[in-house]
Amino acid sequence: MTGFLVYIELLLLIIGGYYLFVKFKNYALPALNFFKILYVLTFLTEIIGKITGHFGLHNTLLYNIFIPIEFFLLVTILETNIPQYLQWRILPKIGLAIFYIFYITEIIYNKGFHHSFVFFSHSFTSFYFILVGLLYYYKLIHLEITVYIKSNYVFWLVTGLFVYHFASIFINLFFSYVVEMYLSVGMNWAISTITLLRVIFNLFFYSAWIYAFICKYREIISSSSSYA
Repeated sequence: MTGFLVYIELLLLIIGGYYLFVKFKNYALPALNFFKILYVLTFLTEIIGKITGHFGLHNTLLYNIFIPIEFFLLVTILETNIPQYLQWRILPKIGLAIFYIFYITEIIYNKGFHHSFVFFSHSFTSFYFILVGLLYYYKLIHLEITVYIKSNYVFWLVTGLFVYHFASIFINLFFSYVVEMYLSVGMNWAISTITLLRVIFNLFFYSAWIYAFICKYREIISSSSSYA
């Protein structure tokens, strides 16, 4: 089951990449280059991570390097795409500063990139994007702004990240407990369940962003045709 979903996950990444590199090639998608870098790095990390995991190789270094790059790109993408009146302008700078303090401290404490996964830094990223999502939804309600969910590009960008990280923070809370159960009594199903949940929420995240790209593409095409 999980193996099949992993292939779907990679397929969704490819579809997202198709929109970024082909469909938006001649159109101005905000932060397009940051999107492209994120998708290429995510795809490569997913492939290498799956291969090394399959052969039982240690891949902590891979994810410890990827996470700070991913966080910077995601923060920049949201800062660029969410309208200023729907975000707290200083939040991206504060978020980046706090994250890198956490990250550098954790790397020093772990004595390098190889030994331990940057658990607290990764958990902070979840907290940050949950906060961004809540702030975005609050401002939509507070300012009484009508959003047509079916076609709103920014809504699906934010919602994809919000749901993924909301789930991720709970998975992280139970992860160490699950690992202890696995090591003590060999509960393989617990590890399998955690892995399956991660893949399922990855699928939601990638699907939400693909739908966001579709909404944006339709919006651009519609605007272009109206001026033709």
